[in-house]
Amino acid sequence: MVFLMKMLEYDSMESFGHDGLDKNYGSVQWDILVNFSVEEKDRERTVVLSLLAGSFDRSVISEWDAERLKGVGATSWHQFGFWRNESGRLERLGKNDSFVNEFLNEIRINFGNELIGFEGSLHKKDSTPKENLTMNLPALLYFSAYRDIPSIVDKEYMSSNPENWKPPDWGYRYVREFNQEGTQWRKSTDNMFTWLDHINDGRFELAKDTVNDRVFKGRQKFFKGMQKNPPEALIHNQEREHSFDKLSSGEKSLLQLLSCIGVYMTRNTILLIDEMDVHLHSKWQHRVLNLLKKLVKDHPGLTVIATTHSLEILNAFAYEIKEDKLRKGGDIIEDELST
Repeated sequence: MVFLMKMLEYDSMESFGHDGLDKNYGSVQWDILVNFSVEEKDRERTVVLSLLAGSFDRSVISEWDAERLKGVGATSWHQFGFWRNESGRLERLGKNDSFVNEFLNEIRINFGNELIGFEGSLHKKDSTPKENLTMNLPALLYFSAYRDIPSIVDKEYMSSNPENWKPPDWGYRYVREFNQEGTQWRKSTDNMFTWLDHINDGRFELAKDTVNDRVFKGRQKFFKGMQKNPPEALIHNQEREHSFDKLSSGEKSLLQLLSCIGVYMTRNTILLIDEMDVHLHSKWQHRVLNLLKKLVKDHPGLTVIATTHSLEILNAFAYEIKEDKLRKGGDIIEDELST
């Protein structure tokens, strides 16, 4: 899904950059229901957009006829992606599709534009009187199982001009990947909080309150705020203060997950979390599951797809039991070891 969303950036590709697809192991198709409107044109459309990649003929594509489209409330079917032709070259699908080109244009011209909300909503200090289009655009946030906040080694920017504190990938991105953070301050969660504090538009307070409420509530530590020189986020732990990297593995995983979701999500976000239980005590596993459920209930445009090895999470999730404002589903994959 991350790979397919990344394709939206390109009009041509020499290779997929994906081992299986480049070795002709097959094809992939992801069907997305898109509600799309352009304010100045005063029209709204609901369509099915299929993202496609690989080596295939029309017979292996899952097609959407009029009856199938009607079943999901869509009026038309569109395709975008790249397929390998008989000569081995990659050709773009949907080149002459006006909807596809209009859709691509909207998300591309907004790439890098300022995000003005937290968890998809405008914050209290925001003075923007009109709706911000960027917050309605699609975003995919992928958190790998390797979530960590290590000690910062490269502190080059920590005491320099505040204008250089802006994170290098700030602004709207339709795909973001979060892995184990490196040791460069410019690419750290600490840098993200430093910039939020510097721009002083209300998001820092919301992010700090979120961390304290969802990570440290009921515990003898809390996110105190920012040290000014050098700029650094401070955790107050009983009689001492320390940086993020001194937290436990579970605390760092939750802090990165919950703060980055809030800062970078739009109102139409797909959230992918690999091994959501990693580093978490069973009590914290229940906490993160309940927090994600609440996020989905509060934000109808948010979809969460997560993997877990935790039986406690599987039992607590219980996708066969209906819950108000949630549409649940899941698969249990069992690997049988051969003797």
